[in-house]
Amino acid sequence: MISFQEFINNCLTNTNEHVSSRVLRVTKSISSLVWNLTDKLAIISIFIDTGYIQKIIQWIRTDVFAFHIIDIGIPIVNIAYNLSRDKTALKQLRAEKAFDILMERKQLINNENNSELTKSYGRVLIALATTDEQLEENKKLILDTSKILYQSCKDAKQDAELKSDEYHLSELLELLDRAFANTYVVKHILEDKINEKSTAIQYFTELFLSLYGALLDPEPDELEKRAVKYLLRILLQISSYPEYLKQLIDNNRFCIIIKSLANRPKRDDAKRIWCNIQQIISTNEQKKEMSSKIYISYDRTDEEFCKEFVNELRKSTTIPIWVDYENVDLSDDVWEYISPNIISATVVITLVSTAYGESTDKFQELSYIISTNKSRDEKKGLILVATEPNFNFNRSGLKDLLHDKTMVPYENNIDHMVWNVCEQISVSKKPRIKCLNWLFKNVRRKTAQSDDFSAKTLKLIPENDKVYYQKEYSQMGGSTDILIASATHSSQSIVTGLMTQTGSANGSTWI
Repeated sequence: MISFQEFINNCLTNTNEHVSSRVLRVTKSISSLVWNLTDKLAIISIFIDTGYIQKIIQWIRTDVFAFHIIDIGIPIVNIAYNLSRDKTALKQLRAEKAFDILMERKQLINNENNSELTKSYGRVLIALATTDEQLEENKKLILDTSKILYQSCKDAKQDAELKSDEYHLSELLELLDRAFANTYVVKHILEDKINEKSTAIQYFTELFLSLYGALLDPEPDELEKRAVKYLLRILLQISSYPEYLKQLIDNNRFCIIIKSLANRPKRDDAKRIWCNIQQIISTNEQKKEMSSKIYISYDRTDEEFCKEFVNELRKSTTIPIWVDYENVDLSDDVWEYISPNIISATVVITLVSTAYGESTDKFQELSYIISTNKSRDEKKGLILVATEPNFNFNRSGLKDLLHDKTMVPYENNIDHMVWNVCEQISVSKKPRIKCLNWLFKNVRRKTAQSDDFSAKTLKLIPENDKVYYQKEYSQMGGSTDILIASATHSSQSIVTGLMTQTGSANGSTWI
C-alpha cells in the first residue's frame, strides 16, 4: 500500500500538470486498484494507518489532479468516498476539512459535465457534510444524487446479486441513510404519491419484508444483513415524521415483523420504530400518572460534561435522575431501557452540542422525546443545555424540532448552569445556601471590622440570593455555619449583620 501511495504521490506532487501519457496511465491504473481495495471495509484500517487520508487531501489540491480530473479525479474522489464509509476515516477526513477542499474543485467538476464524476462527487459530499449550510449550497447536486441513489436501490432489488452499476444494495442504502439526515432529502424522495400514499415508503417497506430474514438466519449473507441494517435505519428516520408514520402503521405485516424483531435482543432500531408506532396506536389509551423523574439526553462524546452536570444537578434537586451510563451496559439493547424512561419522565434535559446535532440517532431520540412530550408541561417538560460555547445547530431537522424551546447557554461555571436549569423547570430544589458555600469559605478568616470586605462580599451575592427565609434555615437543622438573615431585612441590614454578628461552628468562627 505504501508503494502505491508513493507512486501516486510522485506523479501528482512532484511534477507540474504536464505528465507523460505512460506515467498517467500507470497512475490511473494504480489509483483504480486502490479504489477497488478501499471498497473492502475489512482492510480500510490499513489505508488509515499508512496515511492515505492526509495524502488524498493533498492530491485533490494538486495541479495534476485538476488538469487530468477525468483520468485521475474519478478514482481519487471514489477513494475518498470509500474511506468515508469507515467511522475512524470519516472523522479524520472531516478533521482535515475534506469537504471544503472538494468544494474548491466544484466549478472544475461542473465544467467537465461528466456524469460518472458528478455522481461520485455528489456521493462524497453527502458522506462528508456536517452542516446544513454545506448541503444547502449544493442542494441541487445533493437532491439529484439522492434521487439517483434511490433509483439505483430500486434497480438493485431487481438484480439477482442485489447490485446496480457494480454497487451492492447495502452500500446504496448506507449512503441514502446519510442523505436522509437532511429533511429536504427525505421530503424530496418521499413526495411521489399514488392514491395519497408515498411510493417510496411502499418500496422501502416491501424491500424490508423481502430481506428481513437475513437478521434471523444463523448463517446470513453478510451484505444482505448489512443492507437490512441500513434499511431499518432509513425506516426509523421515516417513522420520525408523523405524516409518514401512518403509512407504515397501515402495513399490518410490517408492524407484525417490526414488533417481533423489537422483542429480540440486539435489535435497537426495530425497538425504536416500534416505539414510534406505539405512540400513535396508544394515543387514545389512558396514560398512567407519572411520578417525578428527570431524563438526561446527551451524546457519548459529551459524557464527561454530562457526568459533571448530573453530579451538580443532584446537589440541587431531590427528583430522581435517569441517565443511561448509570443504568445500561453498552452491550445491552439501549433503547429497551431508554424508551420507558423517556415516557415516564416528567422533565427531559437535553445536553446539546455539535456532536449531538450531527447524530441521526439523537435526532430520532429527540423526535421520540417530543412525540411523548404531550404528557409533560409544555414549557418545562423539555430543557436544552448547551455543552459548548456559542453553540448553534448545524442541522435544520433539530432546529425545526427545537425552535420554540429555551436553551440554557454554556458557562464556565457549571454550578450556575445547573441553577439556571432548576429555575427553568421549577424543580424541587435543595436550599440555596449550598450555592453560596464558595462565598463564605473565606469569611471565617476575615475580621468583623473590615467595612471594605463587607461591601465587596455583598456585591458578589446575586440579587435574588441576598434575602433568605428563616424557614430555609430551620430546614438546615441549625448546623450551617452561614448566617441567614430574615426576610424583612434590607440589604443594608444584611451587611450590618455580617459585620457585627459572630459565632462558632465545628471549631471555626463565622461572621
